[in-house]
Amino acid sequence: MNTPSTFSRAAFASAILGGLVASTIVGRAESPLSYRFTFPEAQHHWMAVEATYTDLPGAPLELRMSRSSPGRYSLHDFAKNVYDVQATDADGKALTLTRPDPYGWTVPTHGPTVTVRYKVFGDRTDGTYLAVDPTHAHINMPSAIMWARGLDDRPVDVTFTPAAGTQWTVASQLFPTADPTKFTAPNLQYLMDSPTELGPVMMRTFSVAGRTFRFAAHHTGTAAELDSFVGDVQKIVTAEGDIFGEYPTYEPGTYTFIADYLPYANGDGMEHRNSTIITSSSSLRTNRPGLLGTVAHEFFHNWNVERIRPRDDGAVRAVVER
Repeated sequence: MNTPSTFSRAAFASAILGGLVASTIVGRAESPLSYRFTFPEAQHHWMAVEATYTDLPGAPLELRMSRSSPGRYSLHDFAKNVYDVQATDADGKALTLTRPDPYGWTVPTHGPTVTVRYKVFGDRTDGTYLAVDPTHAHINMPSAIMWARGLDDRPVDVTFTPAAGTQWTVASQLFPTADPTKFTAPNLQYLMDSPTELGPVMMRTFSVAGRTFRFAAHHTGTAAELDSFVGDVQKIVTAEGDIFGEYPTYEPGTYTFIADYLPYANGDGMEHRNSTIITSSSSLRTNRPGLLGTVAHEFFHNWNVERIRPRDDGAVRAVVER
């Protein structure tokens, strides 16, 4: 959650992201990276990730976990929650992994295709971390994605496999496909900026000035309470649009509010390019004004910080590089 007057690494990263989205939105010739998320034992708060990298050069494959997250001003060192890392080639043969530092792994020798499988623990529902339990999976991508150095501009395919016995819905700013469990991203930066909720999501959709907005809620209240709440969200969206005079173009075709209003959630809000993630331990019934206030704050950022940023002059670059 940024304050409007603050410039940060997050704002600079957002500027870079905007350019990369614009330049890759039509797709690239490079073969896509592939990620698959599964939940074999959601009750134990871990997620299995399978990442496949193809058309690789002969150099060692450097795999990294991020140390920070979009919009945050602190280090989180997400590698601390990753374990049981394995790498194989296209034939399923095990490949050697080394650990050059606490934040990554290296595959020194490999062919053109490498598949990496690992587990990641998460039990914190907020705007930064991963949370997995039998009720849902709440994924902030930097906390879950192991990325390969040098492949940032590749398009990405993402598949979510809901936990067995569930009827989870996927809510995300990722680009949808005909399969409701499969999505795409134009590059690694957009993937990292795309929080995703899997669970018993109640989805509401409305339009303002030719733009489509979705409110995806995982909450303990009723459908009628959500309907009434989203009516007020629409009023907020309309009022803020009046302030700026127009709405941005949302590349996947929609802007998505992702809200977890759950007793075990941590209070938080974080803006992203085409979505926002909002979490609170309060409910629509008990804290409607407060929750609407957070909605208003986060939606304001879809202009300010996400698209309206300080000029990139030498002084700004000096701040970012320090």
